[in-house]
Amino acid sequence: MAQKTHDYERESEDFYDHIASRFDHSFDGFLASFFKRFIIKRLKVEKNSSILDVGCANGNLLAMLNRKEKIFGSGLDISSEMIKIAQVKHPNFTFKQGTAQKIPFEDANFDLIICSASFHHFPLPELFLAEAKRLLAPEGKLVIAEIHIPFITKAYNWRLNKFSTEGDVKVYQPKELTRIFNHNGWKITDKKFFLQIQYYELEKNY
Repeated sequence: MAQKTHDYERESEDFYDHIASRFDHSFDGFLASFFKRFIIKRLKVEKNSSILDVGCANGNLLAMLNRKEKIFGSGLDISSEMIKIAQVKHPNFTFKQGTAQKIPFEDANFDLIICSASFHHFPLPELFLAEAKRLLAPEGKLVIAEIHIPFITKAYNWRLNKFSTEGDVKVYQPKELTRIFNHNGWKITDKKFFLQIQYYELEKNY
């Protein structure tokens, strides 16, 4: 069966613009909250770290991290409506609208980059991984928390391609993600599987 043609970034932008004002009370926001809480529990954050949240939505993850430890937070999201809300809710952080494949921040600017339940929206994940390398300080860390749906991944991805209008590209199996990370110059320093979450901490593999 032929693949359906998608403009994934446009679909993501349109969908999240549409639900931005009610994101915390939407199904997507409900699911995203599980990822955020897992990251808060799992991730060690140094005081005064410079952190970029890619796919930040309304900025709540940065606020949760800041309650755990004082940080300098920045966020990127493809939805301009999400960014408007994030800027109002969290004026102490910096937010920009844009694509994860060409991120509008300066080189070597972050100690930590987080991508929570967003990697599966990226049409060209290798471009995001290259951008993360550019943006991280030499000893910086990349954290990716993604959907984990064992056993039915292939069927789920068929359904996404056929019916999704939310910009979902595909759900990855752990072996796929490991291969992508390794191929693009990253080494896994920590990983954890919990229910429908697969979590990775990565460092640049020089």
